[in-house]
Amino acid sequence: MEPSEPTHHLSRRKFINLSVQGTAALGVTVPLITALGCEEAMAKTVHGACYHDCPDTCSWKVTVEKGKVTRFEASTDNPYTAGKLCNKMDDFPNNVTYHPERILHPLKRIGPKGKGDFEPISWEQALKEVAEKLKTVIKEKGAQAVLPYNYAGTQGKIQGNAISNRFFARLGATILERTICGATAAEGVLAANGKTTGVLPEDIVHSRYIICWGTNTVYTNQHLWPLIESARQKGAKLVVIDPFQSETARRADWHVQPMPGTDTALALSMMHVILSENLHDRAYVEQHTLGVDELRNHVVQYSPEKVANVTGLEPDLIKKLAREYAAGSPSLIRVLIGLEHQANGGSGFRAIAMLPALTGAWKQFGGGLMHYTYELFGEALNWERLNFYQTIPRENARTVSMIQIGRVLTDPDMQPGIHAMVVYNTNPAVIAPNQNLVIKGLEREDLLTVVLEHFMTDTARYADYIFPATTQLEHWDIQDSWGQTYLTLNEPAIEPVGLARSNSEIFRLLAKEMGYTEDYLYESDEDIIRKTLDTSHVYL
Repeated sequence: MEPSEPTHHLSRRKFINLSVQGTAALGVTVPLITALGCEEAMAKTVHGACYHDCPDTCSWKVTVEKGKVTRFEASTDNPYTAGKLCNKMDDFPNNVTYHPERILHPLKRIGPKGKGDFEPISWEQALKEVAEKLKTVIKEKGAQAVLPYNYAGTQGKIQGNAISNRFFARLGATILERTICGATAAEGVLAANGKTTGVLPEDIVHSRYIICWGTNTVYTNQHLWPLIESARQKGAKLVVIDPFQSETARRADWHVQPMPGTDTALALSMMHVILSENLHDRAYVEQHTLGVDELRNHVVQYSPEKVANVTGLEPDLIKKLAREYAAGSPSLIRVLIGLEHQANGGSGFRAIAMLPALTGAWKQFGGGLMHYTYELFGEALNWERLNFYQTIPRENARTVSMIQIGRVLTDPDMQPGIHAMVVYNTNPAVIAPNQNLVIKGLEREDLLTVVLEHFMTDTARYADYIFPATTQLEHWDIQDSWGQTYLTLNEPAIEPVGLARSNSEIFRLLAKEMGYTEDYLYESDEDIIRKTLDTSHVYL
């Protein structure tokens, strides 16, 4: 560059903010172009990301012509997902957004609960009736008689909870403990390491002894698999520990197949071998860990000979696994959430997380434990804006577990009982434990049930009102990830189909109908995104 040439420095944050502003401007400009009849200028391409509860969070791009999606494909801009979507999402626009059975109008129940008999109703009337019923419940039973029930139907930070959390905090509703998945795994690893973040996905290429423990990477973490294959091409050995002979197990160099639910015993037996044979990294353990003497005393009872009867594995196999792992350089264990879906799942994660510390695997690039990545986004983003609802004063806050929803809806001694439930981003009639009890609760005629949905799900059939929600192609969002390190802005590609409204807009409209005047209830999606990205953290 010549000295006389001007330089222009554009920060990453400024670039993202300008991108958001530019896209918002494009949304205003396209209708104007259409009105002028400039059809050749009507095509546009926008970017977004998958909203599913998955560690990969694939990035995509969408081509739109004359207001309709004409091309939907993976984006090559994300180095991790690298131009590939999973088969589930290949035809997402037709499978969801344009599906002929999609709910596109507000509906009101006209038949018995569970029969699925509804009639169309205007948004104005639906919001008015629901608000009136909510006010009645609050007046007669108290605000705690209202329960929001939601989970990970979208992993988006805006449509997931940004406005709804504020709405229910203002209302004073019962707080839902959202711990049906992932929490147990997190607590187990936290107990051992103090955080869940470990080896980052793209660094697995440096590993030379890889254990996929209780995860079917080929299908459930597809974009990690090519990186594992890259490591294998450089000499890495892949071991899969799984009671099930998954596709990943079939492709591995060695499949270790313990009895279901015995992972904790296996990990403790590996530690028994490593400590009794002095295969641990003594210097690393002394400098960077606590409690090795207590651990040594505890694992004495987990000899391979004793654990063989529990796990169904031969003692020599357990010894071989422990020795190979301890000698691996660098060695890496990959876990996700599969182990938590059993009794003592948290203990399994805790025991497995101890192994890299015992062998000193953390010292080497590509060595250690690979688990979640969500903590990186918690540090990098302006999380206070997303969690603004926590600053809203609440009186007599009450918490219930989403896992116990069947009991919560049917417990006659609960005071106050739940008399109104708003369900979004989940389907409790299918996903919650004790399905018969959940259905019994949903059948209650004195329970006001409002469901935000795309389709007539099992839960929606028991609703009093169904509000049609937008899909990922129709609204703003930002997608972080619990399995990779890239943040994606999701731009609306098309106007909402039919009368669908975004989750955040539905709760803004409901807040207005309830008579709430607080400004925080009406903050736009774009403004929340801008403020969430307003951070100078080095990660961003």
